[in-house]
Amino acid sequence: MMRLPIRHNGNYIVEFEKLTVHGRLAADGYGFAFLMRGPCQACQGKMAIFDINLSISLVNPARPLVFSIPSSNQIIKCHEFSNSEQIAFETVLTREQVNALEEYRQEKDLKLNLGLRALVATDDDLLSSFDNADISVPREQWLEALKNAKYRNTLLFEIPLPNTSEDLEALFSKAQEFIEIGHYKDAVLQCRLIVEQVESVREDKQASASANKLAHSSERRDMSSIDRLLSLREQLKNICQLGAHGTEGFTRSQAKAVLGMTMALLAEPTVGFASKYESAEEQS
Repeated sequence: MMRLPIRHNGNYIVEFEKLTVHGRLAADGYGFAFLMRGPCQACQGKMAIFDINLSISLVNPARPLVFSIPSSNQIIKCHEFSNSEQIAFETVLTREQVNALEEYRQEKDLKLNLGLRALVATDDDLLSSFDNADISVPREQWLEALKNAKYRNTLLFEIPLPNTSEDLEALFSKAQEFIEIGHYKDAVLQCRLIVEQVESVREDKQASASANKLAHSSERRDMSSIDRLLSLREQLKNICQLGAHGTEGFTRSQAKAVLGMTMALLAEPTVGFASKYESAEEQS
């Protein structure tokens, strides 16, 4: 259980015990809200807590992520009776920050260090309070926040998702999900299914195999750019074959590389899906 207090003269005034993280779409980046709940002790005199800020850091290695997020709650007033308090901290993280978090998290829970800073005012004094604690955001909760923030729309790297059919979008999304939860071989298998679906739509499976055969012959110097790209697509499919039938596993970086190559290559109209799907949409 998380224990992150706000103190006055060393005494706990509020002790936040529960954290939930939510995601939402932002204009330029990914929006996240950190909600904290916990009991507030009864106060004998007038006391108010304000200027509440949250800092977020990675745990191991210790590296700052966000230095200061102001609370959406302007002030917490203490009463003669105990009660429960909830405060929210909302921020927008860049693609680079979220990518760094995902590299750090791998397929596990997200472990962070939270620092809570505030001013506590009474009739007699004005004191500052600071405390920090290591917390763990459950993997399922973090993945849901990423999903709601539309992180998967740009994958794990800066290649925008092109316009495709719903089936292909589902395969890309599934490959992304498998990487997030650590099923790297399954992610590679999804990439093979994507290539095979593009071959089916384009009806150029044989052309791809022929181009790849030509690339390993003495005539490879005479290959056109399209032939070379078709050969590259065939080689990509061969790599993905290990995800379906091979006994060899894949690392996270390898699965990301395969998914990145799949995205980049198949977004190219002459060997990918863009022109075919666009023309199909125009005809319909």
